[in-house]
Amino acid sequence: MSSLTDRLLVMRKRQIGASLIISLMLLIVLTLLGLSGMQSTIMQERMSSNVRDKGLAFQAAESAARGGEDWVKSQSISKLKALDGGSCSAPCNLVSLNDYLNMATRDFSWWKATGRAYTDMPTGVVASAPRFIVEEHSVQRDSLADVTDNNSPPVRTLYRLTAVGVGGTITAESMIETLYARID
Repeated sequence: MSSLTDRLLVMRKRQIGASLIISLMLLIVLTLLGLSGMQSTIMQERMSSNVRDKGLAFQAAESAARGGEDWVKSQSISKLKALDGGSCSAPCNLVSLNDYLNMATRDFSWWKATGRAYTDMPTGVVASAPRFIVEEHSVQRDSLADVTDNNSPPVRTLYRLTAVGVGGTITAESMIETLYARID
């Protein structure tokens, strides 16, 4: 019996280190799984933050476009004469169509210097106030107006409003262009 007991003791001494090695390997595998899960979560948070920034930028640009329409509506006709974009001091009230070419490729610093600020945005929501530029597009005859009726205005003036907004950071930009018809 003593030889059997001796053999069991020898086998037990050999197996003591194996359980430690197996448990360390399992711990390493679990750590690697946890790290990859954390990296995936961090990437998803960044993506959702970028989507939020882009949404804020779009909403800011849309607010500026609506504010620009309200601004055009509130101006008297004598004030709404198009000026050359190169000769007026920014922000110009109204510029001729295509005075500012390549607006889509301009960075936000150009918009800050050239565009009219829309200041009705709540503070702290976006990185900078959205901007808009109003261009005189064209004058069109109203096809539904009764030309024999002197009280019915026969023309509509179209204005192109281009607005740009930024999100929570200056890197998220969105641009909107609308046409606004004003009965003069």
